[in-house]
Amino acid sequence: ELILQHWQEHFMQLRVELKIGHFTMDNATNNDTAVAVFAWILQEEHKFDIDPVACRICCFLHIINICVQHLINGYKCADFSGLLRTWGNPPRVLHKKEYITAVQEDPIWHGRETKLEQMHWEVLQDLEFALQAPATAHHTMTSECIPLLGGALPTYETFLEQWKRLNTSSVNPQFSPLLKEGLAHGERYHKQMRANKAYIFAMFAHPSICFSWVERKWCNEISSIKASILELVS
Repeated sequence: ELILQHWQEHFMQLRVELKIGHFTMDNATNNDTAVAVFAWILQEEHKFDIDPVACRICCFLHIINICVQHLINGYKCADFSGLLRTWGNPPRVLHKKEYITAVQEDPIWHGRETKLEQMHWEVLQDLEFALQAPATAHHTMTSECIPLLGGALPTYETFLEQWKRLNTSSVNPQFSPLLKEGLAHGERYHKQMRANKAYIFAMFAHPSICFSWVERKWCNEISSIKASILELVS
């Protein structure tokens, strides 16, 4: 009871001292529920209002992992029906029927027990190439002694742009079905991150970023973003 009273007093003090607060949790459904309930308890018992969406920072590495896992777990069921019978340029020309067979045989698992054929290696090569973008994003954030929120959105958008370019490649059209599941989840989390102003404020406070990323990538939103920052600091 004394601990509860202490936390109640602590939250009341925070209400006076803080205008905005953020916290990070894994991007699991049960945590979505937990944050919503937490916001309701604060409002009901302490009259302390928070936005469960705006005050929550997505776990960057967990998002990257979710995208990668959906790619790896979903590639075996990819729909290649819209592809031509052959594609690519010499010396790498792929045949639709052989490629689909190799994908459905799951070379990631298949190679543990039996010798892989050439087309299996072609599929693995494509998967390895697709995973380079999230691996680079992961390395970029974890290479810092203390990863800063200001670099999260530029790093994530760079990774997402690389996947989108692969997704629309005319030379390598197999990437579109391969990336479908992972890219869909990546774009969903991107919308959540873009809707959270904390990322904008963090970039603005980062001396090497400030407005540079916004001016290059979000040209149509510069005025509204600057207005939001002015409102925060005024």
